Amino acid sequence: MNKSKITGIVIAVLGLITALIPTVIFKVCEAMEGKFMKCHWTSQTEVAIGIVTLVLGVLIILTKEKAAAAAYSVASAINGVLVILIPTVVIGVCGSADMPCQSGTKPALIIAGALIVVVALIHTALYLTSKKKA
Repeated sequence: MNKSKITGIVIAVLGLITALIPTVIFKVCEAMEGKFMKCHWTSQTEVAIGIVTLVLGVLIILTKEKAAAAAYSVASAINGVLVILIPTVVIGVCGSADMPCQSGTKPALIIAGALIVVVALIHTALYLTSKKKA
């Protein structure tokens, strides 16, 4: 199995995990009195980013062109950064440290996002440093 296929599998799995973290693995807070907390919107956004990342991983697996696979890796790295930024800067999670989204969901998403970025950038760097770029 070549490097692109391994990278694609890892990115696809990390995309799936990203989508599952706020919905299944470290489920965010329930609606309170009919109102949704910030973590609900973070969850919705992370599911979408996770699905897109999963699709990018599958595209890396299926493509035969190394340049296209590297481009999908760059897009995956950008998604990984978004996975980190959504719960930390863009939307956020509940303010209380006792809430499950603060103690479980947010750290798990940061780790998943960081792993996506690292794997994608390593794959891109391997492509850029290879002598044969076809």
